[in-house]
Amino acid sequence: MSKIKLINSHRRKVCCFSRIALISIACLAFVSPSFGQLKFSDAHGRLSVKGNKIVDKNGVPTTLHGMSLYCWNQDGWKYFNTEAINHFAQDWKCTVIRIAIRPEDYRRNSTNEINKVKTVMDACVANGIYGVIDWHSMQGAQNNVESSQAFFSTLATMYGKTPNIMYEPWNEPVQEAWPVIKAYHEAVIKSIRAIDPASIVICGSRHWDQECDEASQNPITISSNIAYSIHFYAASHRQSLRDNGARALKNGVPLFSTEYGASTSSGGGRIDPEETQLWFNWLDENNVGSANWSASSVGESSAAFVVGANATGPWTDAMLKPSGILVRNYIISKYAPPQP
Repeated sequence: MSKIKLINSHRRKVCCFSRIALISIACLAFVSPSFGQLKFSDAHGRLSVKGNKIVDKNGVPTTLHGMSLYCWNQDGWKYFNTEAINHFAQDWKCTVIRIAIRPEDYRRNSTNEINKVKTVMDACVANGIYGVIDWHSMQGAQNNVESSQAFFSTLATMYGKTPNIMYEPWNEPVQEAWPVIKAYHEAVIKSIRAIDPASIVICGSRHWDQECDEASQNPITISSNIAYSIHFYAASHRQSLRDNGARALKNGVPLFSTEYGASTSSGGGRIDPEETQLWFNWLDENNVGSANWSASSVGESSAAFVVGANATGPWTDAMLKPSGILVRNYIISKYAPPQP
């Protein structure tokens, strides 16, 4: 072969190799850097409501499983960091993180609380999972609608164009009447919808989010893509609450358990693995997503981590409380790698 032919042959091989390399790089842009797989939120897109189900961009029921961050002290706040969220997504296979922010903390220092949310939401987006932004009010949220509207408007502006965000305007109303709770939700929803017209809003109900049946009889109709929360603590709440949830589903509204625990309703007391499993079965049978309370190392039996566990992961079994092991194993068992 002549020198010219050899040079031309070499050039063709180099060009062919370059095209293959470019195609490979382009393909890698669509997969998770951690798993070599399509990211969960890329596969499922912006979630929406169809009947009494939460569905993905293809209309397929999609059930999220994950953890709720703890917002009451430093042993919870310390998990509001990128590395922790990376491990929840990659090691625990979480597909959702609930980001709990206390209204009083936001009113004291709004910049600090927005930055907490931003750190976690950015990590959720990077990992291709979903974030539920929770206004963690126990009661009286209707008395200061303006601050929650400002909070959610800010975050809708920041993340409303991503498929990863969902909103929870009121963590747990206590004894406010449903018409009062509903009016509050509608005021906040209007602020969100002015910026983000489509992402799911998860609405709380009376009696610590246990009266979803009552809410389903007079549902919010000013917007589409509305779901309702159901909170349970397995050692306290049993079949009667599952029956309440079943009635709400029968009435045509979707549910999401944005907070649950394996302990008593105080967050402490004994862990009830058997009743927790009954709840897991019910969630699975009804395609109800869930976020466990809590990703924290506080001295409560509902906390996932022992006191002193590190803030960033990875976490060995020795760093987990019984609830943490139980919940982590459940979340991992429900994970299915997304398909293109």
